[in-house]
Amino acid sequence: MKNILFITVILLLIACSNTDNSPSTTGETSHSNTNDTIVTTAPVVLTGCYQMTMQRDSGWLNLTVNDTVVTGDLNYNLYEKDSNRGTIKGVIRENMIYADYSFQSEGTTSVREVIFKISGDTLIQAFGDLIEKKGKIVFKDTNNLQYINSSPFIKATCR
Repeated sequence: MKNILFITVILLLIACSNTDNSPSTTGETSHSNTNDTIVTTAPVVLTGCYQMTMQRDSGWLNLTVNDTVVTGDLNYNLYEKDSNRGTIKGVIRENMIYADYSFQSEGTTSVREVIFKISGDTLIQAFGDLIEKKGKIVFKDTNNLQYINSSPFIKATCR
């Protein structure tokens, strides 16, 4: 009995030490793959609604988090431009949300990468240079993103 327990513990240790928890470095930017290896530092309770106001622009996010999979509705009302209405699907890694935003604007369906930094009850959206890759708009360099702390998505009462 002690030998079986010892062997089980050794096998578990070997399995844990061989797990690669690093993000993909292959250049793939799809965030709807829920088979990604996810590492979180603490349980995150993010499910709910968030509102953002930046000058005359506003945004509304109704977020659902199931384990580390993120889904929801995201809408932008942009001053003197067509609004964007759509859905997000992605994952949480560390203190970040990486997602694909599928939306309708000007009668066209588009997909754009969105990234949010989690900071308490707020989500701070990433901004940076964008390029088209495989029919989707993605950040040109995710290491060179800017986060505007003055206009975060703040937890709000769901409408």
